[in-house]
Amino acid sequence: MRAIVFDTETTGLTVPSASDLSKQPRIIELACAVIEDNKIVSEHSWMIWPEQDVSAEITKITGITNEMLKGKPLFRQVLGEVEEVFGGSDFLIAHNAPFDTALLTYELQRCARTGFPWPKETICTVQEYIHLFGYRPKLTELYEKIIGRPLLQTHRALDDVNALCEIVIKEGICRG
Repeated sequence: MRAIVFDTETTGLTVPSASDLSKQPRIIELACAVIEDNKIVSEHSWMIWPEQDVSAEITKITGITNEMLKGKPLFRQVLGEVEEVFGGSDFLIAHNAPFDTALLTYELQRCARTGFPWPKETICTVQEYIHLFGYRPKLTELYEKIIGRPLLQTHRALDDVNALCEIVIKEGICRG
C-alpha cells in the first residue's frame, strides 16, 4: 500500500464553496511524504508564490513571510511534480483533509486541470480520532495522545506532515 500524507499552508481560510474562486485562499506551502510498507520512503516540499502578499496574521501563524515567497514558483509550475508524487497512491491522509483537499482542488481549478491523480481513498485524522476526544482534535492534541509527548507546532507544512506520519506509522493506519 502506498499513502500520501500531506499538508498545506495557505493565505487564509476557505469561504463558502459557492463563492467566486478568486475569493478562495491560495497555497503558499505544500508538503507531503510517501509511506510504503509503514515507512516513509520520500518527502517533498514546495514553497509557492500565491500571486498576492500574505497577511501579517498568516506570517505570525506560519512564520512564512512575503520575502520568503518572492521568486518562488507558481502552483502551476510545480503541478507536474505534485502529480508525479501523488500518482499511484492508494490513500491520501491529512489532518483536516476536507480543508487541504479543497485548497488543492482550488489550485487545480485555477490551472484548469482535470484528471488529477487523486488516491482512491482519503483519510482525515480529525474524523478518525474524534471519538477519542469528543471534539475535533488539533494535531498537537492528537500527537500527544498517540505519540506520548508534546508537539511544538510550527504551522509549517513539512513539520506537520512529519508529525502526522509518526501517528500514521505508529497506528499502522496504512499497513497492507
